[in-house]
Parts: sequence; structure tokens; C-alpha cells
Amino acid sequence: MKREWQLALGTAAFLGIVAVVYWVWSGEWSGTVMLAFGGAAYAIMFGFILLSFLRRKGIPRVEDREDVTQEEGAGEIGFFPANSIWPAAMGLGAVFLAIGLAFGKWFWIMGGILLVGAIVGFAVEAESR
Repeated sequence: MKREWQLALGTAAFLGIVAVVYWVWSGEWSGTVMLAFGGAAYAIMFGFILLSFLRRKGIPRVEDREDVTQEEGAGEIGFFPANSIWPAAMGLGAVFLAIGLAFGKWFWIMGGILLVGAIVGFAVEAESR
């Protein structure tokens, strides 16, 4: 937590200042809005880091301590299905949805059915193990 909040707050402040300077210098709105939204995103990240730090009431993480051993940092490792067809099916569904933007509603329907089916299949497969 020592470096994360500094990075998030510094980047949010930098992008905010750059957005103001960019607007004053160029008068162009789209770049100004993008820079401002980037600064807002980093400000939200800083807020999350701050709230998670306050929720733990100042208890230092393992990563922040100097006297830590490697065994203390090891946590629980979850299940990750190594060989599954569902991520490829999700990608294909997303491709059909994107193609539907150019070619019509039929691709949206096929892509939506394929994407929802792949998400359900992946969730069921992950729960069954």
C-alpha cells in the first residue's frame, strides 16, 4: 500500500492538471474530456485503495513488511480450468456480436445465444470440479 496510493493519486493529479492545461491551450473538448475521465478513473482507484486501507485499520500487508518470508506471502490458490472450450466459444460469440454491427441483427442473435451459452457452460464446468 505504500506505493500504490502514491501512484494512483499522483497520476490522478497529473491527468487533472494536464486536462486543464490542454483545454486552456487548445480549447478542444474531446481530448480534455478524455484526460479528465482518465484522471477520474485514477481518483476512483485511489479511493478504493484508501477505503481498503481504512477497512483493515492500518494492519500492514505482507508485501509492505521488510522482515517477511516467502511462505508468509503464499495464499490460497483457486481452481483454474486448464483445458476448456468455453473461452474460445465466448470469443466466437463476441466476434459474431461485433460482426452484427456491420451486417445486421441475425449475427447479434447468433452471437448473443453463443456468448450466453458459453458463459453458462464455463460457469457450470467451473462449479462441477
